[in-house]
Amino acid sequence: MIDFESLKFGDKVYVAKEENHSFKVKRIRMVDAEGVEWYRYDKPRWTFSIEEIVYCGKVTFIEEGEVRFDEDRETQYHFKYPNGQIHYEYKNEYDIDLKEWFHTREEAEARIEELKIMRLGE
Repeated sequence: MIDFESLKFGDKVYVAKEENHSFKVKRIRMVDAEGVEWYRYDKPRWTFSIEEIVYCGKVTFIEEGEVRFDEDRETQYHFKYPNGQIHYEYKNEYDIDLKEWFHTREEAEARIEELKIMRLGE
């Protein structure tokens, strides 16, 4: 998981992604020369990838005086995605998706290998 506080503008962040295709795959039926019917799928059940995003901005809120805490005033960390869109995230150690974000590609690749091993057992 990444440490938001240590990020500098322009840093690359690597996101380990897995996608389940269980409901999207198409079953291809075949009959061999001996008349035995069998099938295969057009794509694997799970696919894995690493997405590279760039840390590009931060919005912080400064309260002065006696104010009530408001979750909307948490620091927002903005990231630019490969498609050019910019989305923000909050620093939240309980967010499941952020546990798949890493500072280096090697960490993301190691996580992909863990996910592959985990999915093979299903």
